[in-house]
Amino acid sequence: MISSEVFLIARIILFFIATPYIFKALQSIDLSRIFRPNASDQIRFLFMVIAIILGFLFIDALVSLFENLNQLF
Repeated sequence: MISSEVFLIARIILFFIATPYIFKALQSIDLSRIFRPNASDQIRFLFMVIAIILGFLFIDALVSLFENLNQLF
């Protein structure tokens, strides 16, 4: 059985790996119709916040799945 520290370290490392990829994926969404012209800083900030939240949720779900599988065996 793998210790819980390994899963904690995996959460941290995978979070920092996945978040930039999620940020890149979010940049394909066109929000210029929602925001005012020349509001690229606000859009970029919104994308960063959403990428951090989605990165945390995605990695938490993935590592939790492996933790549950680890407890089964």
